[in-house]
Order: sequence, then C-alpha cells, then structure tokens
Amino acid sequence: MSEQDNRRLVEEGISAFNAHDPERYVKNAADSYVWESDAFPTPIRGRDAVKQTMSMYFKAFPDLHLEIEKIIASGDYVVDTWRATGTHKGEFNDISPTNRKINVRGCTVSEVRNGRFVKSATYSDQLALLQQLGVSVGKAATAS
Repeated sequence: MSEQDNRRLVEEGISAFNAHDPERYVKNAADSYVWESDAFPTPIRGRDAVKQTMSMYFKAFPDLHLEIEKIIASGDYVVDTWRATGTHKGEFNDISPTNRKINVRGCTVSEVRNGRFVKSATYSDQLALLQQLGVSVGKAATAS
C-alpha cells in the first residue's frame, strides 16, 4: 500500500475510535495486532483484547475524543500526534469517577502491512492525566 493509503487507514482508525466503535477499529487490524502504551503494564495483544481495552476507556470517559494535530506517513509507518479530551464519568484504573475534564496530548506510531495495522505504540502524558483527575502524585526526586 502507498503511504497515502496507510495514512487513510490510520485516519479511519481514529474515526472509529471517536465513534466509540471498537469493532470497526479492529476490522483493520491484523489477527496478531499488538498495541503498546506507556499507560498499559503489558502490551495488548489481539483484536478481542484491543476491543476490551477501548471499551474500558469509553466507559471511563464516555465523551472521549481524539483530535489529530499532525499526521505523517513514511513507508509502513504512520505517526500521529493528538489531543484527547473527555470527562471522567466511570472507573478508570481503580480511580472512582471524578467528573473532571481531561485534556491530554499524545503520539501514536502505527505500523501497517498489507492494509492492516500490525502494531501501534502510544505515548501520552500520563502525569498530566493523573493530575487532571486529582490523583495525588508525589514530588519528583531531585539530584543533590
């Protein structure tokens, strides 16, 4: 596939995410798809696990939305920077609903082969997310 096709595939994935449609999202994922993130303790492997993870986010943030800031395709890779917004209305990582709004930036690097996602790596500002949810975060250690 061309870089433009790969870019369109990622844009379709983001559209499915914003529609809160995990089934539509994994339609374009390989059977062996892997989603890594600094927010996950281990990689999410396979379509069913991806659908479950996405559903968890949608329950915690029912108005969750990704706004693409920049998207770049190069060969089999597509990089997009984004801003996630939403309201914390359901349990999230053992944090009871706070009804607080979030506004977090991040970046996803997707690998596409034969018209399917094979791997995605997402990096986001987890500290900002926790602070916006009002979770107490200790002070960073300072060098002496």
